[in-house]
Amino acid sequence: MTEKLYYTDSYTIDFKARVVDIKNLNGKIAVVLDKTYFYPTSGGQEHDTGSINGVKVVDVIENDDGEILHIVDGEIPAGEVECKIDWERRFSNMQQHTGQHILSRAFEVLFDYETISSRLGDEVGTIDLDAETLDYEKVKEVENLANKIVWENRDVKIHFVSDSEVSKFPLRKPPKVSGTIRIIEVSDFDFSPCGGTHVSKSGEIGLIKVKRWERVKGGLTRVEFVCGVRALRDYQLKNKISNELVSLLSVRDSELAEQVIKILETQKEKQKLINYLTEKLMEFEAEKLVQNAEKFKDVNFVSISFEDKNVDDLKILAKKLIQYPKVVSIVGSKFGGANFVIARSSDVEIDLREILKEILNEAGGRGGGKVDFVQFGGQIEKFDDFFKVSIEKLKTKLL
Repeated sequence: MTEKLYYTDSYTIDFKARVVDIKNLNGKIAVVLDKTYFYPTSGGQEHDTGSINGVKVVDVIENDDGEILHIVDGEIPAGEVECKIDWERRFSNMQQHTGQHILSRAFEVLFDYETISSRLGDEVGTIDLDAETLDYEKVKEVENLANKIVWENRDVKIHFVSDSEVSKFPLRKPPKVSGTIRIIEVSDFDFSPCGGTHVSKSGEIGLIKVKRWERVKGGLTRVEFVCGVRALRDYQLKNKISNELVSLLSVRDSELAEQVIKILETQKEKQKLINYLTEKLMEFEAEKLVQNAEKFKDVNFVSISFEDKNVDDLKILAKKLIQYPKVVSIVGSKFGGANFVIARSSDVEIDLREILKEILNEAGGRGGGKVDFVQFGGQIEKFDDFFKVSIEKLKTKLL
């Protein structure tokens, strides 16, 4: 059994060990050492990375037998090996994990919100709270308390206790294991059973910042957060974006949201005007097309193609055309591919779905619709074929 040294020491990143076994794990090389500081994915925390004898360690897994498998991307010789853990990743995980304990406890202290589950991802951490809702004021209070604990630079202690001793600790949640239980204490603030890697002083976390929250299944609220280096990077990114927007919009930071709202409202009004004018233009266009339509018995047949109309424009025009009596129309456009809409007036007794099936069988493409209104299309290179076949099928039906 591998000696799991990460339980007692999160800071050693260079060490020697002996290879005791090499396994094949689904085609990957899995190295078992006599001892290791490499942390395996467990308890919502991501695994360490690094190297063994210069060969990359890309994953670390604890199997059902309690063995720690170091997944490497190359051959490892038997005997003694030099191991090195990626400190940047390890320290970030330590910051996130201890930060999560403090954040969860802060939610509990202030609002009695229990953390149901947590996950520490490569970019952000999340906790799922038994909370119906959150707001900025509550989150602000929690952040203030959590960061107060961080800046007080409290000791973070590791306790190994037996089942009979657990009751002596005011645990935030019950342990999931029995026997020897590892408890992480953030001095006089939080006590949690945990097998992860942690900082030894809360001040090493630097900063805890909630990024966002949302409602999820089960009546829970998921809170996304970052700590330490990740919090700094998040602030750097947002500050860059904020400064760029402030410069572009010529406003102060405090006026940014208000200015964006104004721009969106103006854009919304402009879009309403564009939509109105588009409708009017389509009405005028439809009138001219019907006036100049081909005649098949008593039916007005309209066929026209465009270079720049999108699918929505085609639908609007088709609907305007079939407001006139005795109209069958096909309108197409090369904008974004080969796109077509075929439509008929309510007083023309043909099933456009049957015609569409014939078109697709002969020319290919995909489409669908109703008895009086169908839409289809395909690759732009086949535009002319689609158009030609469609017109032929429609005219044959109208004759």
